[in-house]
Amino acid sequence: MELRPVSDADLPFLAEMTLLAAFPPGLLPEGASDMPHVTRWTVDWGRPGDAGVVAWSDGQRLGSAWCRVQADVLASDEAGRPLPEIAIAVSPEHRARGIGAQMLKALDQAAADAGQSALSLTVNSHNAAFHLYERAGFEVVRREGDRLTMVKPLAAPPP
Repeated sequence: MELRPVSDADLPFLAEMTLLAAFPPGLLPEGASDMPHVTRWTVDWGRPGDAGVVAWSDGQRLGSAWCRVQADVLASDEAGRPLPEIAIAVSPEHRARGIGAQMLKALDQAAADAGQSALSLTVNSHNAAFHLYERAGFEVVRREGDRLTMVKPLAAPPP
């Protein structure tokens, strides 16, 4: 498996991965691709601060992890700057192989290189991915019922 930066050619794949990340298996509603909480992840991709990686092997995309500052900011840094939110998904047939952890690590570097100081996310406390995020260094900063907001500071890129 190899990791590479998201390119414009990956945008249809990111849209597919967004659907995997946004909806439970088997519960994809009609018109989901056009829902605002789905389209916000890919529309106008390439804005300042957007960063992402794609995992691939043998010419096949396996998954992606990406981040961008959203209009509804989850968290801010100490200076009040909005933190980008991450999305991550691995194709079902490639899960449970450590791909997600590798993509998160690569996303840290890509986001830092894009000038980000930290990453944020939301996850349900019962979602198995919660433990992946904890192992990757994300910490809970807000709890609203079962919904958790997590943040991970990033190392500054070398000068």
